[in-house]
Amino acid sequence: MKISQTQKAENRQGIIRAAVDLIIEKGGKLASMREVARRAGIGDATIYNYFPTKEAILYAYYEDHVQDCLTQIKFLESFPTFSVQEQLQTLFDVSLNLYLADREFVEASFKDVWLGNSRDWGRIKPIRTNFLAAIQDIIAAAEEVGEIPEQVFRELMGQFFMDAYIATVMYWLSDTSEHFQNTMVLVDRGLDLACSLMKAGIANKVFDLAVFLFKNHVLNRLDRFVTPLKKTEKVKRKFMEAMKDE
Repeated sequence: MKISQTQKAENRQGIIRAAVDLIIEKGGKLASMREVARRAGIGDATIYNYFPTKEAILYAYYEDHVQDCLTQIKFLESFPTFSVQEQLQTLFDVSLNLYLADREFVEASFKDVWLGNSRDWGRIKPIRTNFLAAIQDIIAAAEEVGEIPEQVFRELMGQFFMDAYIATVMYWLSDTSEHFQNTMVLVDRGLDLACSLMKAGIANKVFDLAVFLFKNHVLNRLDRFVTPLKKTEKVKRKFMEAMKDE
């Protein structure tokens, strides 16, 4: 029987929710697809119409998480009036608040998903790409209004904040302070320092200095260090001929 798109979306969410709850109940261990299907109230075979493996359900959780973060921020009417530091901090805070109800699940799966190996890159890429795009947009918006100078290494700067986010979540997962105060202090001070460096254009100045030194102390003296190659009169062997002897 054909089902509506709404029902499909509800089934998908039900599967993800069932997997999360089971992993929490099992102390971080992955449940079988059959267990997840039965908890979600769908057939054992039907679950494969939504996810090919139980690992795929984990990645879907984080894909949805990133999308939920961005949706919440888009509905913040005052967000465009925030400073670049406040916008980045809001992004971090919204993510942590959404994780809070599933903290045990996040503790069991976050590192594997966000820091997975190259074999899983196809699954990790959409998650990281969407989150990185949000960070890049925040930096670009700050450049447009002159809050920070145009960043020569904007992509690297965005990656830096991405790595800072991952480190923040991992720190938060081990934070035992009341109301996670230590994490809040870490985020506040870390972003304050990073954004101050962006505003001061430190990366740009370092780049300009490197270019200056290269032009004046390397290129102008290159002839002192480079010995021209002498043309040989000998005929070389045929290309890859030596391979025949191996």
